[in-house]
Amino acid sequence: MPLTPCLDCGAPTRGNRCPAHRKAREHARGSRQERGYTDAWLTAARQAIATHVAAHGPVCPGWQRPPHPVDAAELTGDHHVALAQGGPLLPDRIAVLCKSCNASKGATR
Repeated sequence: MPLTPCLDCGAPTRGNRCPAHRKAREHARGSRQERGYTDAWLTAARQAIATHVAAHGPVCPGWQRPPHPVDAAELTGDHHVALAQGGPLLPDRIAVLCKSCNASKGATR
C-alpha cells in the first residue's frame, strides 16, 4: 500500500491517518468492538462479501452511482440497519459496497 498524507496533519502514512491521529480518532469514536463490530460481525460481513463476489464478481452495486468494478479487497460489509440502531448481524441483512461508496453513504439510511 503506498504512503498517503494523513488527513489531519499531512504526514506520510499508510491508510487515512498517521498512527497518532488514528489513535486519537479511535478514542473519540470508540473502538471497533465498542461500536459493535465484533468478531461475529466480521465473520458475517466476510460471508456476505464472499457470497456477493461468487454471484456478481468484484463489482460494487454502487450507492447513488451505477454499479462499478472494483478490486475485491475494496468491498466492505454495510448494514441495511446500523448496528447502533439495533441492526442484526445476519449476513442476509448486510449489503456489500466498496469502501468509497460505504464512506459516501455513511449513516444516511
